[in-house]
Amino acid sequence: MNVDIPFFLYRRLARWITCEFGLPNNQKIRLSNKYEISSFKDVFCHPFYWQILQHFHDSPKLIVDCGAHCGHFTALAEICLHSKFSNVNTEYVLVEPNPYLLAVIKQSLLNMNIAHRVQVKHGLLGKKNGSANLWIDSKNYLATGLHQSKGANSFAVNFIDLQDVIGDRVVDLMKIDIEGGEFEFVRFNLELFKQVNLIVMELHNASEELHKEIFDSLRSVGLNLIGEPMYANGQQLLILKRNSERH
Repeated sequence: MNVDIPFFLYRRLARWITCEFGLPNNQKIRLSNKYEISSFKDVFCHPFYWQILQHFHDSPKLIVDCGAHCGHFTALAEICLHSKFSNVNTEYVLVEPNPYLLAVIKQSLLNMNIAHRVQVKHGLLGKKNGSANLWIDSKNYLATGLHQSKGANSFAVNFIDLQDVIGDRVVDLMKIDIEGGEFEFVRFNLELFKQVNLIVMELHNASEELHKEIFDSLRSVGLNLIGEPMYANGQQLLILKRNSERH
């Protein structure tokens, strides 16, 4: 196995030797631990999420990030929107089940100077109530999920009803990266998706029946696959859009 020595060393030394990107509008992105480095690489260094810019003709009012991790998708969305629109006042709802990342998310939002426009919710998405065991590997938070994995420890985390958080508002964009939980999330929350205009989603490997179910369900509420899927880490990256958007 080839090891990239500089990258390996930086990941280990990131908490002491940080990297900071200064942005317009008094915003910044700081990489201060190995989790933020991995998250930044996944979000910023792959062309998939940059596509969201082409789908907006007006500045969106509400973006929901399901599986927020370190908050980098929200940072990317904010950068994209400021590059296209003169007045950006987008509200964000971030959902993250890993309790160890909540402080990281809040610091990221402060660095981006958008904390006043963001709600951060700790919980799982899928069923509307109850709890489940979340398996967290302290060496790789990107591998956090509902299935037991080697080296991971389990934590009981409550499900949250996202409908209660969103209310009757239209969701201009929903990003879904919840490590295989997308199938139950759609199954138990189909009414919510009637309020969503655009989805960017990481679709995990599953049976053909589950893939058909999720596409049929989203199609039934007016959300259709557009373009060809991209791939990252063996998963499909998909965009689904409502034919006639509501504002």
